[in-house]
Amino acid sequence: MSRYWRRRRAFTLVELLVVIAIIGILVALLLPAIQAAREAARRTQCNNNLKQFGVALHNYHDVNKSFVYMKGGTGSRTPAHASRLDGNYFRRSGVVSLLPYLEQKALSDIIEGGDPTTSPIPVPPGGAAPWSGWTGYNQTIASFRCPTDPGINRAKGVISYAFCQGDYLGVDAATGRDGRDHNGMFAALDTYGFRDCLDGSSNTIAFSERVMASFGINGKASPRIGEGTLTSVAAITTNPGACLASTAAITNGTHYTTWKLVKGKFSSTWCDGQPENVAFNTVLAPNSVSCTNNNNGNSDSDVSLLTASSYHPGGVLCLLVDGSVRFVNNSIDTGNLGVTTALGRPSPYGVWGALGTRAGTESIGNY
Repeated sequence: MSRYWRRRRAFTLVELLVVIAIIGILVALLLPAIQAAREAARRTQCNNNLKQFGVALHNYHDVNKSFVYMKGGTGSRTPAHASRLDGNYFRRSGVVSLLPYLEQKALSDIIEGGDPTTSPIPVPPGGAAPWSGWTGYNQTIASFRCPTDPGINRAKGVISYAFCQGDYLGVDAATGRDGRDHNGMFAALDTYGFRDCLDGSSNTIAFSERVMASFGINGKASPRIGEGTLTSVAAITTNPGACLASTAAITNGTHYTTWKLVKGKFSSTWCDGQPENVAFNTVLAPNSVSCTNNNNGNSDSDVSLLTASSYHPGGVLCLLVDGSVRFVNNSIDTGNLGVTTALGRPSPYGVWGALGTRAGTESIGNY
């Protein structure tokens, strides 16, 4: 009898295969649940990061009676110094002004204080040009980054969250460039507050997500739609749908299949207030393509149609002006993308366009 049981201790081949099959089935069932739980945790952290920005915006407003600019600053010397350490050239991101309200006062003090010891020229109060390489900007802040986004490596640090410019894609009449004239809560040089939010703070977007990227034209093979921007689409100011038409043949639903005219610049210099670095528009639905009207490889295109994007399945998180955070689906109504809009007018771009404007007096409804 003892010899019989000693012979029966090993599994037969059939038994072993059955056990392996059962384990495989269990793993196949559990992995999606584990991945979903991890994404839920990451999305919760991203949600909390945006809420911190909401608190910071409100505290800043309490002190200054308006929100921050998207792009602004203190200018530079005339003529400009070649090192670009002589000022921030009115291109400092509004995030820099929020630093003291985001528990980053030490970094804010460094930037606001400048640096009289730098060579070949002292950095004045307010900081150097954001693209100058000045060490005052070289900090990475964990709460600026959505954990779902794998991110990019940049010495100046990165950010996952973008200012809402609204739905207007025209150019500033004074400069001929993108940035100052917008229907959203944030613009270049100008600032707005609750008094300007006629649509109601619970119906107006302040921030949303954008996928981080850092590559020039033709600088990355098969970039994701959310991180890439197609250049040289001339008609976007009058017909935003031209962006979708231009990219239809070179995308496969998730990535660009042809990328010789595609660049990715969001967050490549988070302290630089150029729209491609720190902003988005509420025109094309979240996680759609983005376009610019020229082929400038830097973040300096004349006109940009910038779309909110994220790695969250199905949509993006948005911070509203009242401080709440909502998840907006990719399928949100975008109205008529074949027409242009005007400053201070109701948006033709559906619920998404209406959410981006501060004073369009549109009906939002459920979304």
